[in-house]
Amino acid sequence: MSDADEMILAGSRPQHSNPIDALHSRTSFVFVVDSLIVTFFLYNIFGQLALFPAFFFLAVWAGYRNRAAWAYWFVPIIIGGLTLVFTFLLFLNLYTVLTGSIGGLVFAAILGYAIFSSIRFIRVHFHPVYKMGYSGHSIYDEGHKLPANEMLAACPSCLAVLAVNPLLLSYEDRCPHCDSPLVLGGPEEE
Repeated sequence: MSDADEMILAGSRPQHSNPIDALHSRTSFVFVVDSLIVTFFLYNIFGQLALFPAFFFLAVWAGYRNRAAWAYWFVPIIIGGLTLVFTFLLFLNLYTVLTGSIGGLVFAAILGYAIFSSIRFIRVHFHPVYKMGYSGHSIYDEGHKLPANEMLAACPSCLAVLAVNPLLLSYEDRCPHCDSPLVLGGPEEE
């Protein structure tokens, strides 16, 4: 078993898979949910013609799930398209809230969270470690060896994989990718 197979996200329970596999699984699930939303929306507008995009989404999902190289960029593009639709719906919903209809406030919060999480899933596709994990490569395959006092850990906010020395981490240390604190529970969090 390689060191990469033994990585554990900081603050989480050990899993049988490494963080890249877990992130890939979550991204696949988000893609399925987003595809179902788009298919349902298209079905309500175009009826049976929505089956064509549904089969396309199914093929992309199967390719992405099996880590096919051709499917890699389709997922963030489709999630990004749906994020734009969510953003448009959020603004429409906020407009109705501002005009006096408070009923859409919960829906606006759900849309806001969907947009935030979708952007995180899109951003991860630009991270080189995720690209390597998706393609089946390991950081160790590229000849990178960590010093004995360092380990690979994921940022608790954006899940960027970083080489850190756990004995030297402090509350002031920040992720170079998202600028969030690497150690949770510090003075900023209280």
